[in-house]
Amino acid sequence: MNKYWYYLTGLNQEFSLESRIFHSFCIVAFFILTLCVPLNLILGLPISALLAVVALIAQACLYYLSRFKYKTQISLWLSIFIIHIIIIVNYFFNSGIQGPSFLLLVAIFFLVISLSKPKEYWFFISLNLVVASGLALFEYLYPELVEKSYMGRGFHFGDIISTYFISVLTILIGLRYIKKNYYISQNLLETKAADLERINSTKNKLFTIVSHDLRAPLATVRSYLEILSNLDPAKENWLEIQSDLIEMTQNTDNMLSNILMWSASQMEGISINKKPILLADTLIPVIRVFQSIANAKQIALNFEIDPGLKVLADENMLQLVIRNILSNAIKFTNNGGNIQLTVESDYPNYVIKISDNGIGMTDQIKDSIFSLKAESSFGTKNEKGVGLGLNLSKEFTDMQGGRIWFESASGKGSTFYISIPIA
Repeated sequence: MNKYWYYLTGLNQEFSLESRIFHSFCIVAFFILTLCVPLNLILGLPISALLAVVALIAQACLYYLSRFKYKTQISLWLSIFIIHIIIIVNYFFNSGIQGPSFLLLVAIFFLVISLSKPKEYWFFISLNLVVASGLALFEYLYPELVEKSYMGRGFHFGDIISTYFISVLTILIGLRYIKKNYYISQNLLETKAADLERINSTKNKLFTIVSHDLRAPLATVRSYLEILSNLDPAKENWLEIQSDLIEMTQNTDNMLSNILMWSASQMEGISINKKPILLADTLIPVIRVFQSIANAKQIALNFEIDPGLKVLADENMLQLVIRNILSNAIKFTNNGGNIQLTVESDYPNYVIKISDNGIGMTDQIKDSIFSLKAESSFGTKNEKGVGLGLNLSKEFTDMQGGRIWFESASGKGSTFYISIPIA
């Protein structure tokens, strides 16, 4: 039912609120005027019945002109003038001030205020007041020109009561439509305000990352390069600095990748390409890269993946998730520690399990680990992150229809689980 009503009144994207109220008024007017024709004939008011037919035809034409020809402003003006003319004629043939015309003028006054633009208020208000006061004054001066059309008190009461209900119904429908659209507009404003707040928070986070978190490692890389340029390659320190430099550039590259992917996801520009992929072929290249980083901290990074396992996932997204988890595991594991990556079956998913015996997490860190509120922190060798990796990992895992969770104890290490659907 709502679908047909929205079609008849017009979509929000096509028509203004005033236009939609006008269309709804026209639709309601069709039914009311259709009822008025036989009702006026029963009450012995043939002229009023004829005027109802004229109003019905005019309103149908004006509705078509507004709804399908997009001439709402012209339709509105013509509708207001035609209604006032019909009320004037009805006034003289339907008992004047004792008839229902003034009740109809009150209903029309409400519609005029609801539909007209602010700069048109005074014109239409003046028109309504002039018509009402002019009719009353004319009848006061020339009462003999107003026809007393009722055949009895029962017909008189019936006409007044029916007109009252018609007027109340018209005002009620108009108010309900206005209030409904007001609440819709309020909800849209609140949604937009929340979106703006989120975007502003995202912008601040991004600026902080670019200005501080990325700046620091790049400055360190520059310092290392200056030292290397003045250092004898034959010295033992040269190889140690070179190793640190490789590790630093790898961390910085990982940070930059996270920033770019996270920024794209915030702008709703990330598209997912899920397809059956071999888990070993996808994960082993990532693990090999991090093994060299782990070796620099004398951390044993071992893995066990059945080469035949297939999952339904986006290869790039899954690699990014694993990169972030492994990067954190190395970052928060002391020299000489162990990291183990295994895959377990939990039909209809495979669960990638990454365990370390690092420093673990406190309860305070656990509560915000997957949110943007998570603060970036330094690793066991002063490695710096940006506080985005796990937030991005959760977002990308969810997008692939998977799930990510963890277990951790302070001082005892952490274990992360990534559940991905089996292909």
